[in-house]
Amino acid sequence: MRGECVPPRIPDDKRAAILADIKAGTKSRAQIGRDHGVSAPTVGKLANEAGIKDAFSRTQTENATRAVVADNRSRRAQIASDLLDDVARFRERAWSKYTYYERGSDGPELVTLDLPPLKEAKEAYVAIGISLQRHAELEKLDADRGDEGARSMLGDLAEAIGQAAREASQ
Repeated sequence: MRGECVPPRIPDDKRAAILADIKAGTKSRAQIGRDHGVSAPTVGKLANEAGIKDAFSRTQTENATRAVVADNRSRRAQIASDLLDDVARFRERAWSKYTYYERGSDGPELVTLDLPPLKEAKEAYVAIGISLQRHAELEKLDADRGDEGARSMLGDLAEAIGQAAREASQ
């Protein structure tokens, strides 16, 4: 046929090396292709032709992704807790004695007030507001994710029950 370009057959030694990498299961399809100078779809085709099922299963990737998501959720929970600690520190600072240096006739003089000036107290409450807002956003983010996770888990459970029922009826 005119205009059609069929690539040459991959040499047996290259095929064997590609299949060895596939069976090792340590590299992605794309990485194997780069290592051997072939396309990722060619690597997948060779795996299928050799009868290697699930050679490039996404299960490990999905599990790793779930682990990262859980780790990030844990980190957000720690940050949310730390923000509440910040709120307590800012509030304490807004109501604590305030010490600063004032220029005196004999040089700098240390001055202590029972409470900080209103501007300083206001800044503390701005920081409190920001910390509380960010805390609430982190809590809401993970609360929303919890609903999705519950729906996903129930969907997976329903699918597993359906599969078990189909297998039992066969």
